[in-house]
Amino acid sequence: MSPYGFAIKTKQFQKYDPTEWMTFYRRGLRYILDLNLKGHKFFEFYTLLLLRRILTDQPIGYVDLRSPAGIGLGALVYNYDGRVFASDEGRMLAEMGDRSFELGHVVDNDYRSLILSDKLVSNIASSLSQCAPECHDCVFESHCGADPVYHHATHGDPLGIKPLSGFCQRQKGVMSTILDLLDNSPEEAAVLRSWSMM
Repeated sequence: MSPYGFAIKTKQFQKYDPTEWMTFYRRGLRYILDLNLKGHKFFEFYTLLLLRRILTDQPIGYVDLRSPAGIGLGALVYNYDGRVFASDEGRMLAEMGDRSFELGHVVDNDYRSLILSDKLVSNIASSLSQCAPECHDCVFESHCGADPVYHHATHGDPLGIKPLSGFCQRQKGVMSTILDLLDNSPEEAAVLRSWSMM
């Protein structure tokens, strides 16, 4: 669950931590893999994205799995009132009073001024994982991404404190699970490899 909008207002964000989420993820993935082994073609979407990232050279288009981050470059969000944001999560933060990812307004700003704004350039520069402490020597760095909005919301800056980052814990957990299955479970590995080609 993301730390934005109604999840924060209703305290739902605090109901489970990354460890509990990983338990849920592994149980769900096991169930989906069992369905596949019984002949029911079904996939887990985030796992599919990571498999494409790990096993192929296919672009996935998912902004949170880019380094530097895809906010503002892979997507812009235009709000009903004309305000423009680097991402939907940035729009949700603005609804909570934090306008750090608001880039401008459709009346006042053209596309060029939005994507070249100091605010966006600064946030994107901060999201380059190859240069980030804890990321640059992480075994998963080449398959991971950056989420500056999440880290801003949880740690107060777009880089974040990686050892305390729920984003990082989930990414490492999911990738470890996938790689373990690919290395040690031939039947499941065959299913996962077939997903990467979808």
